[in-house]
Amino acid sequence: MVQTDPINLEMNIRCDPSISYWCAEFLIYEVDNLPRTNDFIASRKFCTNQTEMKSKYKPFYPGGDLSPNYEFNYVLEHDCVKNGETHCIDEIKNDVYVSVSGQQNVKFDVEAFNGGKLGNCIWYD
Repeated sequence: MVQTDPINLEMNIRCDPSISYWCAEFLIYEVDNLPRTNDFIASRKFCTNQTEMKSKYKPFYPGGDLSPNYEFNYVLEHDCVKNGETHCIDEIKNDVYVSVSGQQNVKFDVEAFNGGKLGNCIWYD
């Protein structure tokens, strides 16, 4: 097993100024190859009247991996849409790959406005 150095994690979510109040919930996870074995890293649920919500976490040490890289992704459920309905952003293209060697930065910048598919997210284990 390859041991890891610290990882700095940040999640920035932006909404359009035309939306006066919106809510969101996100889950950040480390992607594993086997089904239902993703590692939970961080989550947050909030409502705000601001156009941007920033979440920055203390460095963490995932403890190593069987590969030389970590893959991180997120699931975001939000109502930052014109009609206020709940949408889910959950896409493989959002994967961020970082080496297990050396201190790494994982930063997600999400433009949530009208983003994702209509409906609630399926939360991963």
